[in-house]
Amino acid sequence: MYSRQRSGFSANSELNGTGHPHRFVADADGFPLSPRRSRDYPFPTMTKSRKKEPSVPRADVSASARKTNPPDGHAREVTVGCLFAAIGGFARAFQQSGANVLWANEKDKFAAETFRANFPTVRHIHKPVEQLTVGGDKLPPVDIITAGFPCQPFSAAGEKKGFEDMARGLVFLEIIRLLGEFGKTKPKILLLENVQYFRNHDGGRTFKRVQAEVQKAGYWFADKHAVVLNTTEHTDIPQNRDRLFMVAYSCDHFAGNAFAFPRPYTGARRPVPSFLDLDRQQDERYYFKPGSRYYPHFAAAMATGKPDSVYQLRRNYVRENRSGECFTLMANMGEGGHNVPVVRDRWGIRKLTPRECARLQGYDDDFVFPPGLSHAQPGNSARVEMTARSVSRGAMP
Repeated sequence: MYSRQRSGFSANSELNGTGHPHRFVADADGFPLSPRRSRDYPFPTMTKSRKKEPSVPRADVSASARKTNPPDGHAREVTVGCLFAAIGGFARAFQQSGANVLWANEKDKFAAETFRANFPTVRHIHKPVEQLTVGGDKLPPVDIITAGFPCQPFSAAGEKKGFEDMARGLVFLEIIRLLGEFGKTKPKILLLENVQYFRNHDGGRTFKRVQAEVQKAGYWFADKHAVVLNTTEHTDIPQNRDRLFMVAYSCDHFAGNAFAFPRPYTGARRPVPSFLDLDRQQDERYYFKPGSRYYPHFAAAMATGKPDSVYQLRRNYVRENRSGECFTLMANMGEGGHNVPVVRDRWGIRKLTPRECARLQGYDDDFVFPPGLSHAQPGNSARVEMTARSVSRGAMP
C-alpha cells in the first residue's frame, strides 16, 4: 500500500468522511474547482461546473500570459529536472532546445552509466524515485520537470495492471509528492510521457486519476493537454511509435494552459536503410543461423516479402512492415528473439543492432553507449527528435 504519511495520497484516492472519493470538478483549461462528494465514482472524475469559483482572469492565455523576461531584456535561462531519466532522452532534447538540465534521477544502474557518460555536467542521482526527496537530495527548483514514468503497467505488451501493479503503477504518485515538497518553488511546467494505451486504460479511469492528482497539485491540465503523437507522422524518422505526451502548466505562473501540440510533419521521410549499416557485416551474434529455431520463419516471410522491408517475430508468426517503416522499438527487444526488428543483408538474416535502434530513436552516433549495449536501453528511451521537435521547444516558458 502506498504510504499516506509520505505523500498525502493513498493507493486509491483521497477519501471523504463517508469512505468515498471526492469528485473533482474542472473548468475547460483543467483547473480544479471545489470538490463535490460522490458515492458512485471509484476514481476522481472531471466534469464541468455550472457555478464556478473565482479564478485567474482569462483575458489572455497565450504566450503573452507568461511572466515577462527580466528587466535587462535578456531571456532567463530555462532550467529542467528529469525524473525517470533513463539514458537521457528528455535531457538531450531539452539541451538541444537551449535549456539547462540541472539534475536527473534514475534507478537502473546501466541506464545511469550511459546517462553520466553523455551528460557529465548534469547532476545525476542514482536511486529509486521513492527514496528521492527535495530536501534530502538538495534538488534545486527548476522551470520544467519531465517524467516518462513506467509504462509497463499500462502497455499492451504488459499485463495492464495499472495502479494495481504495486511495484511500478504507483510510482506516478511519487511525482506528485515531489511537486508538493517543492512547495512555492514547484516547476512551472510538467511534461509527462507514457504509452498510448495509458489514456484509455481501465476505461479511462486511470487517466482521470492522474489528471485529478496533477490538478490538485496546482496545474492546468485538461483532456486537450494529453495527445498521442506518432514518430513517423511528426518527424522524418520512419519508426511507427505512438506515445502519449501530457503537458501541464502551473496555475501560479500562467493564466491558462495554451500549449499547442504540433501539426504533422510535412517534409520528406528518410528511408529505413539510411539508418542501418548494410554495407558491412555485423557481429555474428545478431545473425540467425540456418537451422536455428526462428530462421525458417523469417526466411519464409522474406521469400514472399520485399527485400528491404523490416520484419518482426510476434509469438508464432513473422510480420512484414509494408509501409517502409520500422516497427515500434520496445524495451524487451532481444528477449527470446521476439519484438526485435529484423532485416536481410548480404551476409544473412539479422536483428537490428543496438546502435541502429538508437539512430531510429533519434540518437546520433556521437551519443556514447557502454560496451556490450543491449537493445533495452534505446528501446526504453524517450524519442529524442520527437521530444525536441514536438514537445520540448513548445513547452519552453
